[in-house]
Amino acid sequence: MLHAVTDNVLLEMQKTFDFFKASASSEQIDRIMLSGGASRVDGFREMLQERFGIPVEDFDPFRTIGWDAKKLTGDAADVAPTAAVAVGLALRRVGDR
Repeated sequence: MLHAVTDNVLLEMQKTFDFFKASASSEQIDRIMLSGGASRVDGFREMLQERFGIPVEDFDPFRTIGWDAKKLTGDAADVAPTAAVAVGLALRRVGDR
C-alpha cells in the first residue's frame, strides 16, 4: 500500500519539478531536502534519489539555531524531520508575514 502511495507522491513531485524547470531561469536542481512524515517511510529516500538522480538529504531545522537539548525529551535527530514547520513558526516574530 505504501509503495503505491509513494509512486503517486513521486509522480506529483515530477510534475512540480517539470513546472519549475519550465518556468525558472535555471533548470538545475542540486539536491532534495527531505522533511515531514514521508521522510520516515522506508525506502522513500532511495526512491527519490533513483527517480530524480540527485542527492537527497535530511532537512535539519535545528542545524542553525541554538537550543537547549535538556528541554527536548529524546533525540533531536528523531524529531528533526517532522519539526520543520514547528521550528519555522517558533522563529517568527510579531508582524512577520
